[in-house]
Amino acid sequence: MSFSSDIKEKLCRAEYVCQSCAANETAGALTFGGTVGGDGIRFATENRAVAERVKKSVSEAFGISADIVHMPRLERLSIEDVFEVENIIGGISLCGDIPFSCCRAAFVRGAFLGGGSVTDPQKGYHMEFNTREESSAKELCSILSRDGFSAKITRRKGGYVVYIKGSGEIADILGYMGAPQGALEMFTIQVEREMRNDINRRVNCENANTNKAARASSRHLFAIKKIRSSGEWDKLPDVLKEIGELREEYPEDSLKELGEKTAPPIGKSGVNHRLNRILEIADSI
Repeated sequence: MSFSSDIKEKLCRAEYVCQSCAANETAGALTFGGTVGGDGIRFATENRAVAERVKKSVSEAFGISADIVHMPRLERLSIEDVFEVENIIGGISLCGDIPFSCCRAAFVRGAFLGGGSVTDPQKGYHMEFNTREESSAKELCSILSRDGFSAKITRRKGGYVVYIKGSGEIADILGYMGAPQGALEMFTIQVEREMRNDINRRVNCENANTNKAARASSRHLFAIKKIRSSGEWDKLPDVLKEIGELREEYPEDSLKELGEKTAPPIGKSGVNHRLNRILEIADSI
């Protein structure tokens, strides 16, 4: 099951907060996933739970029992009785200005059930609502904006898409619509991704530092070997011979660790200065 399908099934179990919520959820579902006209009301979905939820919202709001036809990979809900159709159209035509937050959330929930999707947070953060009408897209953006959410509209294949990006914003909308478990799952995945990315950055940084130190140590050892082969080693100052011999004995040690082994101990800058003198002497030979 996809992440979107899982979220939709969670939303199908959401409770109606007030008596008007079912009507607003119906309005959202039909606006973004159905057709409403004088010849009937139709709604189609691949998700049986969604079809049953829309049937329930119609029943709760209008006392009307819609028919569902189960087809291969498609669930089709229809209402053709002219009086029932008029009843529903009259009941959802007032949804342009929804006064209560619970009803606005119900409308958004219905819109998501009808034409929404959300990317698996393991792959990215993107939520969208698809509709054929620009007015519907603008209405949804207005509803979301009224409750503090930021959404944008774009055109796609002759239709309109309302989309939201950002894990925090999407998780908040999931909770707002009635899927707090989905919001928690998104937050958990986000934290896990950030932890993995942080670990990878640290490992990469440590590997880079290790490789850099290994290359520097190789240069030091080559310079020491060159000076020894030339017979100039014994002419070096004692402090240079000391650090050179320590580098030969501890080729994997950091500059700090080498400095702790000198007598008396010296800092990283002192070790670096002495090894650079060895490199300069080797280059002059």
